[in-house]
Amino acid sequence: MADLPNDAATLRLRIDLVDREAPVRGPAPLVAADGRAPSGRLLASVGVEYLDGRDAEWWPLARLPVIYLAPEALRSLADGLGDLLRGAAPGLSWQSGADGAVGLQIGPPQGEGGDLLVVEVGLDVSLFLAEVGRGPRRTGAELALFRWQTSRGSAVTFADALRRETEVLAADG
Repeated sequence: MADLPNDAATLRLRIDLVDREAPVRGPAPLVAADGRAPSGRLLASVGVEYLDGRDAEWWPLARLPVIYLAPEALRSLADGLGDLLRGAAPGLSWQSGADGAVGLQIGPPQGEGGDLLVVEVGLDVSLFLAEVGRGPRRTGAELALFRWQTSRGSAVTFADALRRETEVLAADG
């Protein structure tokens, strides 16, 4: 689980990488020894959560149902965060894939340096609404947007967790 908390540790983006997509049934060479697809997409749960100080539990403000992420997309997020934190890029703009279910922008506050970064998270709930409401998919029409500040240390921890979990799940069988 990769968490990117705010600087007050009361709000966070959570990306849970659950498993690799199940293989399509077929000849044995298409399936790895562990039964997983050799280079399948990763199943993930993504949401923004708040910490309830009354019970010290994290609760969802907005959570997408399962989404599919290419391992390369998660590597690009971790690499982009690394570039930002090393000063090789002024900021990061990332999208989970062609469907844009999750969008993330991170960068320093306007005109400031220091330890804090501004995080902007967008969750497109239109796919979920189309599935449960039986309506048309309207990409970008129903967005949940969040913004907070985080420390550079929290961004490093988040990038490291993403990289570790992606490598474990995406490893070839």
